[in-house]
Amino acid sequence: MAKILIPLYGEEVAPRFDQATEAWVGWVEDRGRVKKERILLLAQSSAEEMCQLVISENIEAVICNAIEDQYFDYLQWKKVRVIDSVIATMQQALIAFARDELVPGSILFRE
Repeated sequence: MAKILIPLYGEEVAPRFDQATEAWVGWVEDRGRVKKERILLLAQSSAEEMCQLVISENIEAVICNAIEDQYFDYLQWKKVRVIDSVIATMQQALIAFARDELVPGSILFRE
């Protein structure tokens, strides 16, 4: 089971890590079942606050779209797996993650 954070823009992975004001946090089992989940709100968009949230919540993996190198490097240094450049709904990203098919640059939107 992995504890995951996804910065959100509505039902989608937020276009930018540093501009998201809400994040989905959930515990995902190996078969993709979400055991527990919640939405966390930030008072304002801030990459520093989002990183602090990742660390304080003991997040194991972050699924995001655009993230600046310094925050990517910081989270990696803190042993957090960062899967970036993901364009998808939250649900699509979770399914691909559970199947171990989610990689940086994944575009999962269906036309």
